Amino acid sequence: MWSPRHGRVTRTLLLAVTPTLAACFVDVPPALSGGASSEGEGPGEGTTGTTGLTTEDVHDDADSSSKGCPTTAPPGKWYLDQDGDDWGVEPAQVACDQPPGTAAERGDCDDGDPERFPGSLEVCDGEDDDCDEIVDEFSPVNANCNGCALAERDGAPHWFCKDDAIDWVAAREACTELGWTVELLSIHSEADHAWARTQAQALYEGVDPMGTFWIGLRRADPHWASCTADPAQWEWSDGSPLDYAAWSMGQPDSAPCDALCEPVDALDEACPRENCGHMLYLEGGWNDRACFAAGVGYACRAAPPP
Repeated sequence: MWSPRHGRVTRTLLLAVTPTLAACFVDVPPALSGGASSEGEGPGEGTTGTTGLTTEDVHDDADSSSKGCPTTAPPGKWYLDQDGDDWGVEPAQVACDQPPGTAAERGDCDDGDPERFPGSLEVCDGEDDDCDEIVDEFSPVNANCNGCALAERDGAPHWFCKDDAIDWVAAREACTELGWTVELLSIHSEADHAWARTQAQALYEGVDPMGTFWIGLRRADPHWASCTADPAQWEWSDGSPLDYAAWSMGQPDSAPCDALCEPVDALDEACPRENCGHMLYLEGGWNDRACFAAGVGYACRAAPPP
């Protein structure tokens, strides 16, 4: 491969012969000029002449980065691959041929474990096996993990988890610990809602159908201390708007609510507010409830891939 610096260089050699010193020649440094030159009979004939060279004649090989490589293949980038899984880590090294112990692909999240690399099958081991920054999500070999039924919808991993006596705050923490893009379940269409309800029914067969199955419904911060039962005050815990709703009849009702007190936080039992939402999975409707209430489980959802 020629260097970008490889260009046209004309080197001119001027040989001058004077009438009085016919046997003496004066070397003149080559002129780095692309201009035309006059042609004579050549040195030794008693006349002055110049000889020009073009890029077809002279090549500048000052940039030797391509030396030793096929002219049709530039040097490649290779990444250290200590565990031999064909995925490496930064920084890259540049070479014509692949050095031993390297890989052409980068992005390995654990170069000491050959079972962890982008595209690996996720298993229930508490680790990010496929290097997508999510732990223990669904894969063809991982449909259940730690009391959760795993599924995938529109490319987004989902978890439906049994957990007796868990409150909304703890349920949200359990979701976010699975990955930075994971939150309590948000629902944005009737199809999403029907699918989530089906998953919950399969998981909770035989469990109290009125039990609190936490989803990402929450009252927005500016209305946290309010006793007003207004569906417009609600949002999803991932920050997305409530663009679809499946409230049960008469919900949210924000009851009970003591207007004379102001809650310190979501788990303040001395000043209860129904600021968190759950799904009555058998009925399918949503209901507002105090965030510190004991639930029977929760659902998580990771952001779909870009």
